[in-house]
Amino acid sequence: MVSTRNLRRRRILDFSPLILLVALTAIFAVVDPRVVSGPSLINIVAQATPIAVLALGALIVLLTGGIDLAAGVGVAFCAVLIASLVDGGAGLPLAMLAGATAMLAVGLANGILISVFHIPPFVTTLAAMVILQGATLAVASKGVLMLSDPTLRLIGIERTFGIPNIIFLTAAIVTGAAILMRFTRFGLRTYALGSDPAAAGLAGVPILRHTVLVYVASGFFVFLAAVVMIARVPVVTPNIGGTSLLLDAIAATVLGGTSVFGGRGTVWGTVVGALIVSLLTTALRVFGTDPSSIELYKGAIIIAALLADTGMTYAKARLMEASR
Repeated sequence: MVSTRNLRRRRILDFSPLILLVALTAIFAVVDPRVVSGPSLINIVAQATPIAVLALGALIVLLTGGIDLAAGVGVAFCAVLIASLVDGGAGLPLAMLAGATAMLAVGLANGILISVFHIPPFVTTLAAMVILQGATLAVASKGVLMLSDPTLRLIGIERTFGIPNIIFLTAAIVTGAAILMRFTRFGLRTYALGSDPAAAGLAGVPILRHTVLVYVASGFFVFLAAVVMIARVPVVTPNIGGTSLLLDAIAATVLGGTSVFGGRGTVWGTVVGALIVSLLTTALRVFGTDPSSIELYKGAIIIAALLADTGMTYAKARLMEASR
């Protein structure tokens, strides 16, 4: 009987991100129905798309106990690089290829420095963030670029059955990420590496190589997030993405149940976390919150999520001990 009760409690903890999303939606529906009206809900989901895509990359890194502080600025650099190439006469496919190659190279460099040279992820990615900030300003010589490519407009602005196409694109990316993390060797090794690196090494996981692959994967999701950003907002500036998007992505992963200590987290939870962040941002704007204060609230949300993560980890450990 005790074990059944503990199992139910563990399931409740596992579904806590979804419970929180439903509770917030119900609360906002009572406080101010404008927040969760039909058009607003669609906008909330569309607004969550770049957050969710970047958060998927953050999920992969956090599962190993690492962090990628360069991801947000990487989105800005990649977006500006793609926009500059298109503006200069290069076709969109070539610009996309250049953007993907650049972010994969950044991820590869980060992975090598962390795994081979044993430089802490925080220091490595912080240095990468500073370098990318300078590179973004160097590439963005014109300051503001307007993209009018019909393909980007099709996937980012136009709608199908009243739903923005960017939501369908993000759903495809999320599905691919779910398959990657659940049914492939890469996903299994990532969870193993974050849960117990020593045991993973004894089980045959190539620690150095897989760590490099994790940061390369993060770089690829940075590229995908940049594509989603420029598709939704064709006005590209050096300020696109950046630290604000990184904060949203980290908040989404932690709110979605990902442990900052590694080994625990899901794709679906990360997506739910992105929806929570988007919902809270929309609610703050509807309530007339000063735009300069929104980041303050986001920081508070991240701290609260970290405290909740610590509490959930402790509660699950106690439940597992009680069920033995």
